[in-house]
Amino acid sequence: MEKKDHFRLELITPKRVILDRDVRFVVVPSAQGPLGILPGHAPVLGNLAIGVLAVRDISQKEFSAFVDKGFFMISREGVTITVENAELGPNIDIEKAREDKEHARKIAASLEAGKQQEEARDDLLRADARIKASQATVQ
Repeated sequence: MEKKDHFRLELITPKRVILDRDVRFVVVPSAQGPLGILPGHAPVLGNLAIGVLAVRDISQKEFSAFVDKGFFMISREGVTITVENAELGPNIDIEKAREDKEHARKIAASLEAGKQQEEARDDLLRADARIKASQATVQ
């Protein structure tokens, strides 16, 4: 059997498909830590953490995307990522992300431990991941 050098990557939100293309390599921010995926990876179903998705497409261009919490599935056909929210790095408004980060930082610092503080910390993680995804180097 011929080994493939690429696989299909789908990044999907409830509102739209963010990404649907053939890629050579992906790093997903799984809940257990970053997970690198190459063609032929064993099937896996996992939880996604708030973070940055790193991608190398079939033309060897690298790019990133912000991803919110969600799920990913690795199958023989490829990788499907389903999240509440996602943005490709070049589409992120960096100034808005910086403002969101500062706002979330202030709120998280002012709250007592509990659900609201956890939500504020998640907002801080989202803003930070959006900033990182927007600044990733494209080669």
